[in-house]
Amino acid sequence: MLLKYKYKLKPHKSQAVIIANWLELARKQYNYRLAERLSWFEATRTPVNACPLNVSVVPVEQIYQNIPEFRTQTRDGRKKDGNGNPITKKGDKHSNIINGYVVWEPVQLADLGKTKKLFPEYKSIHSQVLQDIIQRVQTTMDNFTKPDKNGKTSGRPKFKGKHYYNSFSYPQLSNANIVKNANGRYCVNLPKIGLVPLVYNRSIPESFKVKTGTIIRAADGYYISFTIEDRTVPVEVAEIQPNARELKRY
Repeated sequence: MLLKYKYKLKPHKSQAVIIANWLELARKQYNYRLAERLSWFEATRTPVNACPLNVSVVPVEQIYQNIPEFRTQTRDGRKKDGNGNPITKKGDKHSNIINGYVVWEPVQLADLGKTKKLFPEYKSIHSQVLQDIIQRVQTTMDNFTKPDKNGKTSGRPKFKGKHYYNSFSYPQLSNANIVKNANGRYCVNLPKIGLVPLVYNRSIPESFKVKTGTIIRAADGYYISFTIEDRTVPVEVAEIQPNARELKRY
């Protein structure tokens, strides 16, 4: 079972400056990565009544420019086989282009290293926070291009203006990140930010484990939303019972 627990943060002034700076850098990175995806999406499509039948709409070398054909895995994968060995291993090569389509998420994840070299300010942001930005872009594009169970897709993704990008996430936190400081006050230990005081108005249930943490900017300050999980608690599925009116239809 997954639950969300939300707490008010009471960051020090220096910490509030860091959080605000991260949000702005994350917004710019999100917009840049989304622009990459939308540019490629538009370059590979054309109106039906103006589609050439024998050539590409855009020269192939332009469509795939700056996209390496292969990427090399830098560490063993987390998924393991029945014997406990990683399914994918360090040094494995993977294609970035499959059947003409770019596998964008790993391409953009691999490009984050170049981003840090070109824009050193991104080195201050925790690596997993940056990776989560790419995953957000991937989710946005999936919602745009892939129909849901009802055959519908969301509208064209929009770029985020200032004050419209209000959160960033740590994909891997744990119960150990909730601690007490030297004064006995509850804090959350956020990598590269430090011990941020919070209003710990309810405890995490003992059987639940903290999985992720999302920092949220609201009108009255900052909050953190923990995703907590207890795998021993079954997920309840409500059984729908037909009423008399529904039975008459059959």
